[in-house]
Amino acid sequence: MESSTKQIIKNMFTIPNLLGSVIPLQIFGVWALYKLFEGSAPSWWIFATIVGYICIKILGVTSCYHKMLSHKGFTTTKFMRRLMLWFALISGQGSPIFWVLVHRGYHHRYTDKAGDPHSPKEGFWHSYVLWMFKLQEGSMNSKYVIDLLRDDDCVFIHKHYTKLLWASHLIVALISVDLWLYTMMLPAFITFHSYSIQTSLGHNLKLGYTNYKLDNDAVNLPWLFPFILGECWHNNHHEDPQNPNYGGRRWWELDPGYWLIKLIRTDHQSRS
Repeated sequence: MESSTKQIIKNMFTIPNLLGSVIPLQIFGVWALYKLFEGSAPSWWIFATIVGYICIKILGVTSCYHKMLSHKGFTTTKFMRRLMLWFALISGQGSPIFWVLVHRGYHHRYTDKAGDPHSPKEGFWHSYVLWMFKLQEGSMNSKYVIDLLRDDDCVFIHKHYTKLLWASHLIVALISVDLWLYTMMLPAFITFHSYSIQTSLGHNLKLGYTNYKLDNDAVNLPWLFPFILGECWHNNHHEDPQNPNYGGRRWWELDPGYWLIKLIRTDHQSRS
């Protein structure tokens, strides 16, 4: 029987969420969309989806996995941190340890170079989704997430990721299938594709503009703001990854996720 440490490392390298969550969540997301076009969605689906998107995408993946865990951009209370971890968990994008390892350990370290696992230089579809199928066990080093391997909450979620994900979804589905589809599934589906779009298009100098000259091709994409919100200011983010406000360099660069962070952060920092 493998030790806990060995199991953590194994889970980190074999992407346990690929067949256990990513693909099934896409199927259920398409089902939610089908119900919309077919006309059987509840009248309150828009409100439910907006609420779910705020919780799952903005507070979960963007604020928790990306800004707080990957880049240590702010701190919050223990209760709020655990709530945000749960919101990120139900997005189906992987455990916090896996997500941060890919993003902090490899994307930012090797941006647009060999070693960047989802570089668009290897093709749009590689960057969008195919990279998930190409990662091999042992291809990443756990040293880049030592802090999270010492974090009891992150380790627990990582070890039990698939079980926690589907238990959460099942509980809500048992209450109401429509509630589940439009507060969880559709927001998770949109969140997955918003990050895939940002990953694929956010490093193309022909599609946006830059505020900073960097050693990579990260650009700001204002035309994507309605879909991915503050994540569209990708050049700003790569210039100062720890800053949780991805906007603010120009008057039109808004970051709604940062507005929520200012309400829950406990470190009282003032960043631009």
